Amino acid sequence: MSAAAFLRIKKLKGGGIITAAARHNRREIQAEMGAVGSIDPTRSRLNESLCGPPAAADVGQLAKDLMTAAGVSKLRKDAVQGLEVVFSLPPGHAVDDRAYFTACADWAASAFGGHQNVLSVDIHRDEAQPHCHILLLPLVDGRMAGSDLIGGKQKLAALQKDFHAKVAGLYGFTKAPAKLLGTTKQAAVKAVLQKLRETSDSVLLSAAWPAIREAIESNPAPYLLALGIELPTVKKPARTMEQIFTSKGKGPARETANPIGFTPQEKEQTLCSVGFAEKTPLPAARLPLGPPPPDTHSHTPESDAIETIRVRDSELDPTHFDPDTGEYFTPPPPPPARHQKQAANEWVRQALAKQTPRPLPNFTH
Repeated sequence: MSAAAFLRIKKLKGGGIITAAARHNRREIQAEMGAVGSIDPTRSRLNESLCGPPAAADVGQLAKDLMTAAGVSKLRKDAVQGLEVVFSLPPGHAVDDRAYFTACADWAASAFGGHQNVLSVDIHRDEAQPHCHILLLPLVDGRMAGSDLIGGKQKLAALQKDFHAKVAGLYGFTKAPAKLLGTTKQAAVKAVLQKLRETSDSVLLSAAWPAIREAIESNPAPYLLALGIELPTVKKPARTMEQIFTSKGKGPARETANPIGFTPQEKEQTLCSVGFAEKTPLPAARLPLGPPPPDTHSHTPESDAIETIRVRDSELDPTHFDPDTGEYFTPPPPPPARHQKQAANEWVRQALAKQTPRPLPNFTH
């Protein structure tokens, strides 16, 4: 199966946050059931609760009872009160979603402290794609360890890998794509936005659309999966021979000088100019192919207009290199020094003072 199933993990912080999350999962928030949101109330009867008390308030009370039994009486304001793991299925899947989400719940319980920490498991079938919300209490060895259970980027990557090996891969799903970068990311963002416009998705009318669009532009990979869009393949532009020969390897700003070592310059530039050395004739290997001109010693104004001057790589300023053309460009001249501006202003003032004032016209008769 080419589609990918993925999971998201959220930290829940703040007083009453578990009850608030459970109210959404149990569809107890009436404002979410309107025509503007993503929930289809006519399909909410298809939702299913696999675990936990029937009411959201009871889910929140269960969390408090478990903490009290473990001796956890008071938490800091910024402490992680709970974890919410969301598992999603891709469009066009052909698996038993109840069996799949049951396997997901078992995996989440083993990954985050055990089955005793599972507060509720809810399957939603009234939105675009089937998904499952699992609320967990991050209680380990008598203490709340939400940050430790999630960890940093390496721990999250390890959790994703373990989930694919033990659950998603067994159902034939591929791994969720890594975060996209560069031109591939730009193409993915464009594809997601185009799909939303073509289907007149209701999210475009949501008050949260600016934040959603920002999230799409930051990481479009989950939205590609949710909308069933194939990852666009963007070929990198081929590098020129100059860029290949002058590259010093990976890293920023590594492109250097013209590989041939020659650059055309105006004749009036002298040898004292910065970045120029003595003129040296072109080597035979660099001479143009074909018969020589009739008189190789004759000079014309056209031939004298451009000189070929050898320039060392170390003498060129790397900030003046254009990677698109593979050549160096001539920067604009620096602004005149302060004393030069003062001298110019003084010259203008004196020149104006020397002008003889023109007589005013006589309007009298």
